[in-house]
Amino acid sequence: MDGRAGIEGAIADRWTARLEYLYVDLGTVSNTFTSAVAAIGGGTIASNFSSRITDNIVRVGLNYRFGGPVIAKY
Repeated sequence: MDGRAGIEGAIADRWTARLEYLYVDLGTVSNTFTSAVAAIGGGTIASNFSSRITDNIVRVGLNYRFGGPVIAKY
């Protein structure tokens, strides 16, 4: 599940400011690791792991708008 929210507004003649929030869920990663080193008693050592990967991102921006509207001249 991913989510986002943001707001942008004018703060001066050609300047705007923005604030964004992003939530990213990349799911779960699982695997088994088996060592090449023999364990005591003659077997091998195995280890399982599982990890959920998520992130929260906040971005702040300041924008300047250059020039004006483009007018075609013929």
